[in-house]
This record gives sequence, C-alpha cells and structure tokens, in this order.
Amino acid sequence: MSIEVHDAKIKNLIQVCKETGNTKKLAVVSFILTSNKLDEIGIRFGLRHRNKNTGEKLFEYMEQINAFLEYNLKISIFKQEQIELLRNCELLFLKSKGDVPYEYIKKIFQIYYDFRKLKIPNLNKTMKSDVFLESSELGFFSFLSPKSRRRNKDTNKLKPLIAQKIKEKQFSLQKELELEFNSQMFEKAIYLQSLKKSLENNKRNKIIFQGTLKQNLSYQRSIEDIFKYLLLGLIALIVSLGIIILIELMYYPAYNGVLSGWSLFFFGVASIIIIAYLRCFKKEGR
Repeated sequence: MSIEVHDAKIKNLIQVCKETGNTKKLAVVSFILTSNKLDEIGIRFGLRHRNKNTGEKLFEYMEQINAFLEYNLKISIFKQEQIELLRNCELLFLKSKGDVPYEYIKKIFQIYYDFRKLKIPNLNKTMKSDVFLESSELGFFSFLSPKSRRRNKDTNKLKPLIAQKIKEKQFSLQKELELEFNSQMFEKAIYLQSLKKSLENNKRNKIIFQGTLKQNLSYQRSIEDIFKYLLLGLIALIVSLGIIILIELMYYPAYNGVLSGWSLFFFGVASIIIIAYLRCFKKEGR
C-alpha cells in the first residue's frame, strides 16, 4: 500500500469517526499506528522489540532509544517535550480504556507523522573510509585512509590534533542532529566515533576501518536484563552457601542443630528468589 493511499484511508476514517462520534475507535487506530512506527524505529536501530507483554509503554520505549543514542553518540532522536506529550496521552488512553477526547487523538496522530519523517539509515551498510572521506568535508583525515602510505607516521605525530578535530566535528554534528535528525549526519557521527575509538585503543597507530555501522555501536543490556543476571547470581551464591553447609554437616555431625537451620534458611531464600525470577522473566521467554 502506498503512503498516499494509506493517508487517504486515515483521513476517511477520521471523517467517519467524527461524523459518528466513535472517537474510541479512532484513538485505538492512532495508538496502533504510532506503536508500529515506534517499533520499526527501534528495530532499525538494532534494538530489542518493545516489551508489550510486560506492559512497557510507548514513552518508555522512546526513552530507551534515546538512552541508546546518548550513550553512543551523545544525541537524542526524540525531544523531551515529545516524550512528555506521548506520556500524557498514553496514560490517559490506558486509564480511560481508549475513551479520550478528540484533541488528544490529534496529538497522537501528530506524533505518528513526526515518527514517519525520521529516516533511519541502514546500519548494516559496510563502512568504507575512502568513499566516506571523499564524499564528506572530513578531508583532513584523508591520510588515515588505507591507501595512504604515510598513514602510520602522520598518525603518531598528529594524534593530539586529530583527536581535537574529531571532538570539534562530533560536537558540531551533535548540535545539528539535536535540531533535526539526518541519516547522513548520523552515519558521519558513527564514523567519527569509530575513528576516535581506533585512535584511543590502537597502540600501533594503525587506523582500522572495517565492519558495518551497526558493529560500531554499543548495545548495552537494559535495566531488566541487568536485574535478571543479578537475580541469577544471587541464586547461585545462596545455593552454594547451602551446599557448603550440607557438606559441613557430613564432616561435623555435632553441629547438626545449628547448621541444619542455616541450610534450610538458605535453600528457602533461594526457592523464593527462583520463584520471583520465573514470575518476572519466564513469561517473556528470556
């Protein structure tokens, strides 16, 4: 279905719902469209799906995407006012079970169309430094190209200057991307970040350009995943303590009264944490 046909159907639906007074159906459609588009944005960035089964809200997922971009490139794709607007609309929508005023529905559709304007680059595209440097204003770094014979020598001498130039360009790109997200500028920001890391981590002064754009981004575990592994570690620790006490009981039967009580305590706590873990994460298939 073309965008024109899609938009025409939305306009017809809005008109029909306004005439019939069925704003609830229109509200549901607006949230479905917005949710699908936001999921698409997250997937294009290589992030996990929004956890609908656990009740993760749209504005929370927007914050996750922003956190990912801020961690990697010090930028955010969604403005705080936009997140707050969606938060207010979404909470009202959930509280009223879809029965929201038409003014709120218009705001949701506006957010949906704002999402549609975002052009996320293909992060699986292979990084090619020669092509990038030739087609950009970053000619200053051209001697870092694999084709340059004086690359290693110049890198060693000009490393502080290169680092400063990268920092200045990164700051400039961050400002531009904060004003308006642009896929080409986003690719440049990833490239510069990769170049910066290569300078910092490469002791041989060799600048390595390889892989895809996506491979140069850090996909940190979410808070939920960190909590999951924390619980697993706690379970392993408590069970280990219980097993150690049981072994001690085999060698020192005289302490049976005291040690057996501690053994039951540790295994009981471990059982409670295991049940909590299963309730929190089993349904999500984690």
